[in-house]
Amino acid sequence: MGEAAFESQNWEALLKLELRRGQDRTHLLPLKRHGPLTVQRPFYPEQDCCHVYLLHPPGGVVGGDRLDLQVACKDDTRALFTTPGAGKFYFSAAETAHVTQQFKVGSGAQLEFLPQESIYFPGARVRCKTSIDVQTGGGVMLWEKHCFGRPANNEFFATGQLHSQIELRSEERLLFTETQRIDADELQRTSGLRKCPVIGSFLVYGIELEQTMLRDLQASSPIDGLAGITQPQPHLLIARYLGNSTRDVDAYFVGLWELLRPLVLQREASHPRIWKT
Repeated sequence: MGEAAFESQNWEALLKLELRRGQDRTHLLPLKRHGPLTVQRPFYPEQDCCHVYLLHPPGGVVGGDRLDLQVACKDDTRALFTTPGAGKFYFSAAETAHVTQQFKVGSGAQLEFLPQESIYFPGARVRCKTSIDVQTGGGVMLWEKHCFGRPANNEFFATGQLHSQIELRSEERLLFTETQRIDADELQRTSGLRKCPVIGSFLVYGIELEQTMLRDLQASSPIDGLAGITQPQPHLLIARYLGNSTRDVDAYFVGLWELLRPLVLQREASHPRIWKT
């Protein structure tokens, strides 16, 4: 498959989700939405923690599409979000696809946002902004995984661009922000992605690791590719991956999640069922 373009009406999708604590578990309130962005019914493999599967537009995203996800986790809620498959962004002749993700995490609430990777086909033009605001005692585990082209099919990201921004705030005070602009030139640069088509960032907020534990995590590494872990702020840990394999970044991040979840959220890892299919 070469540079794929789809002639279709642009999507304007909005999905607002609110979660509230009930007597014995977290409840997902009725959806507020329009467009093709939606969710499956919630699952409760952990009794009190609400597992939610986000469903993206059928057929992928093209230039001019706009996806807006707004999630409010009220005080003391427990929620894990994932997706059943990779997000796909296709060739754009001129227009840019826009993705906005906003997460508000209440006092004592726990949010895990663990989607499958995003695949950017040659010629895709995408702007993505993720913002997180955490209140006192809240915990967050969130990752982003990006694959440029389809290297397994020898389909390379020769044209196109991703502009990605992430912001983390605590009590509305900015703790961390990062902006990435990735195009074909950046993929090739030695000071850039070094010809590696797969990158990932895993943000963990809500724990301050002892130096011994941090060094142990830093010593862990993926099967293939480069990885690093830093603690730029108290209670904030960031892991990164640069390599050639989505399977490898999956295995690396899931391994870290299994180790860190009991420390950050005080619960053992419970894999979403969709990950096993």
